[in-house]
Amino acid sequence: GFCNAVVCWPSCPSRAGNYKMASQTYPLEFFKAIPKTDLHVHLDGSVRISTVIEIAKKDGLELPYYTVEELREHVFKKHFESLEDYLFCFKYTTMVMQSPENLERVAYEFAVDNYEEGVRYFEVRFGPQLHARTEHGELDICNVIRSVNRGLERATKEYNDKIELPDEPGYKYGIIVSALRFFTADFSEYFKSLINCHKHEPLSRIYGLASMALVVAAVEVRNEGVPVVALDIAGAELGYPASHHIDAYRFAHKKFLETTCHAGEGYGPKSIFQAVTDLHAHRIGHGYHLFSEEMVAPTETFPDPKTFVKHIVQHVAQRRITLEVCLSSNLGTMPGLKLENHNMRRMLEERISVTVCTDNRLVSNTTTVKELCLASKTFKLSPKQLKDIVITGFKRSFYNGPYTEKRAYVRKAMDYYDQIASRYGVK
Repeated sequence: GFCNAVVCWPSCPSRAGNYKMASQTYPLEFFKAIPKTDLHVHLDGSVRISTVIEIAKKDGLELPYYTVEELREHVFKKHFESLEDYLFCFKYTTMVMQSPENLERVAYEFAVDNYEEGVRYFEVRFGPQLHARTEHGELDICNVIRSVNRGLERATKEYNDKIELPDEPGYKYGIIVSALRFFTADFSEYFKSLINCHKHEPLSRIYGLASMALVVAAVEVRNEGVPVVALDIAGAELGYPASHHIDAYRFAHKKFLETTCHAGEGYGPKSIFQAVTDLHAHRIGHGYHLFSEEMVAPTETFPDPKTFVKHIVQHVAQRRITLEVCLSSNLGTMPGLKLENHNMRRMLEERISVTVCTDNRLVSNTTTVKELCLASKTFKLSPKQLKDIVITGFKRSFYNGPYTEKRAYVRKAMDYYDQIASRYGVK
């Protein structure tokens, strides 16, 4: 089996920790040593189980189980019936993220877990409105973001202080704020107040009001120096179109905030179409169903689903709209999907810009090393393909800083990757 301090997954067969792909053998230590990114990872889906238990006990919160093993078996399980079943896990993680101290702790541990496995740059996303509380006034949307940033900043400083070699790329991060396509009053205190205060508004308008409120607050803290780099929308796609959030995305563009969007995970190519034509998203979260012609109903504009899919694929490819691919997550939310049939294979064949991400380190029981291992083994990535995918994460990041600084950082990551590849005989 495949097992060490970072990864434990018996379904990745190996001998002495090596993976045979094409004509190249990649040692496990190589995956751990190379500089990596994670551009699609949810903070509330990546909490340590032990932390969930400790905070629940400290704050008097009820969990269905109080051991790591039982929570892993019954809540954060290997397989889920649907995306909605998968999202149910977040009830327990968000529950322990309802104070400035808890948010800072979860964020700090998240950064440590990433940096420990060689992730040099990540963009962590979360929905501040799931944590904002108004009864004491201490945790408005801005303070939620500030609390998370304190934890990330503390861990990042600690790990940058440990760097000894001048040719190593530093540890950096960005924050992506996620609005929700759909929510009810049960989702959080914030959403309960919002819905109750706008009882005569249709829910579709309330969804848009919430995303607009979020992006205004995000720009406010970004202007203070907090590295908020992008806006995202997440949650159930079918029946909750991107058009509800056009105003928020238009505001983000006018304030030079980058944009990504969950699309093509729980719904078909039309969801991706909405993301790139209504919201003009610069990246797409998942994009799994980009090629799913069977999920497209004929319209007057595009009577032939095959032609529609061809056009959207061409648009995504030519505009270099990067797809944030999350293999383990898709396996967990799509019953019957086999990894060898994952559409990442087709994405690579079509030369679409892709980067490999974790989505949720806890809920999907994964790490960045594990995801790269899966992609390399399953799709028999050549050394050039593997490097291109890894470096795409750096190049297509929403880096918080001048473009000249980003170019220098990307070059440092590329040179460092080449040093590691040479050390392990990867050519």
